[in-house]
Amino acid sequence: MSGCKARDKKVTMIKINEARKVHYRKQGFWGDATLADYWRLAAKAFADKQAVCDNHGTHFTYRELDKAASILAAWMVEQGIQPGDRVALQLPGWCEFTLIYLACLKSGAVVVPLLPAFRESELTWILNKCQARILFTPTCFKNICYLERLPALRQFLPCLESVVAVEKLEPAGYGITLDQILASYAPLASDVPTGSDDLAALLFTSGTEGHPKGVMLTHNNLIASERAYCATLQLNENDTILMPAPLAHATGFMHGVTAPFMIGARSVLMDIFIAEQCLDILDQEQCTCIMGATPFACDLLKAMHCREHIPSSLRFFLCGGTTIPATLIRDYHKVGIPLLSVYGSTESAPHAIVRPQDSLLRMVNTDGAAVKGVEIKVVDKKRNTLSHLAEGEEASRGPNVFVGYFNEPELTDQALDDEGWYYSGDFCRIEKEGYIKITGRKKDIIVRGGENISSREVEDILLQHPDIIDAAVVAMPDKRLGERSCAYVTLKNSTIQMTLADIIAFFSRRRIAKYKYPEHLVIIDKLPRTASGKIKKFLLRKDIIQRMTLTADESENPTLDKVNAD
Repeated sequence: MSGCKARDKKVTMIKINEARKVHYRKQGFWGDATLADYWRLAAKAFADKQAVCDNHGTHFTYRELDKAASILAAWMVEQGIQPGDRVALQLPGWCEFTLIYLACLKSGAVVVPLLPAFRESELTWILNKCQARILFTPTCFKNICYLERLPALRQFLPCLESVVAVEKLEPAGYGITLDQILASYAPLASDVPTGSDDLAALLFTSGTEGHPKGVMLTHNNLIASERAYCATLQLNENDTILMPAPLAHATGFMHGVTAPFMIGARSVLMDIFIAEQCLDILDQEQCTCIMGATPFACDLLKAMHCREHIPSSLRFFLCGGTTIPATLIRDYHKVGIPLLSVYGSTESAPHAIVRPQDSLLRMVNTDGAAVKGVEIKVVDKKRNTLSHLAEGEEASRGPNVFVGYFNEPELTDQALDDEGWYYSGDFCRIEKEGYIKITGRKKDIIVRGGENISSREVEDILLQHPDIIDAAVVAMPDKRLGERSCAYVTLKNSTIQMTLADIIAFFSRRRIAKYKYPEHLVIIDKLPRTASGKIKKFLLRKDIIQRMTLTADESENPTLDKVNAD
């Protein structure tokens, strides 16, 4: 047993309104079946059908995947994993992600997917927060040797008992590996029983509070979400779903891994999105749908134009996570592929979708309508419901809505009320026939190509710099990514010379994920503040837009596209 003193296996902070539970069960949205039950049915019905493949050539049939997951689950049980224990996996879009996820379902463990981009800072915080007992990690990915950085962290991770290496791209050389486990154990005789209201997954998402929050999702949450998603888009066992988005995101985890096996479809995974390669995969695998953020859609369309080739099998491109330019939707329409907006969040994913049969006008001007079982309303600052067409905060309620933030009761109560309404922090209005239009954000979050970046988290890091006395981070518009982060800083000494390269080097030394690095730097004598001391960020947002219109020369401000070139 590890040195973890307060491992909470039952996760008593789950927040479910009993009346809503009865309602969802009566309506058929919730039941007694778990995700493990859905997998067992699919494994029997589609035993010899390919379940998942990735861009490295790895593939499994439903039968092969079921056996491998049962073997891994047997090892987990031998390690003492019990229902409710957390098992983390920091893997990219590889078949092994699905295998480990299914092993968690079979053993009763709660799966905790982590972004490959997370470095020591985020990794330590999240693993300690969720009290993970096992971590699955690549030996190497994108020039990062994941195993090499873990020994120095182990002393700070009292709950972590085992690290398992996935030797997909490079041998481990030491320690436990996934291949060793699969070659040494017999399959688990029978799955460990779990309940449909038990926690199935813990997805960490950035927020305004600085540190990532653990979004708790039960089996019933995930089943309801993906049943509604597939029904709305008419997805079934004949579909092949390409997922280039990270599997630690709600998008990848729910729609790229969970939904396919629930309906007996085929899942195609990509670890690094390269538009030309994506186009090849669409053709080779005859994919019928793909989902990703706006930059993915932009780059794929460019690749289509360059090759003068449109994938014949592709029914639609699902786009979410950030603003979709109207011109992009129209350009996709011209080549005969609907670009559909999918709106939601990790806490309530997805609850509004533009339908494939909707008009182009509706695709361009709305962010979809609620899926079956989900209610959407717009509220004022006091959370009073507003009339149609009035702008306010968007709130949703339904069987898909999460059951709280892990061990964060105060944050849970702020976002999720006793009647089951989740308050998104996004501004919107409800238009004709229940279609919504997202108009802005209440939360102080930058959405960079679908990645949520907490302004406060970046500001806290900036304020650790010895030469910075004050800092504010705001979003700056970007045609491709939607937004990039701009840092306004006040220096302790006006004689100091500071560049964006200096900031990037500082973040690198702090071992922060690269997508969080500021991408534009403005040195300012004093940040504008209200009488109560709050920074007037609306003035900074206006200022950066004015600066962008005055000059197109950003050669002195290297962007993350260059930083991430490695």
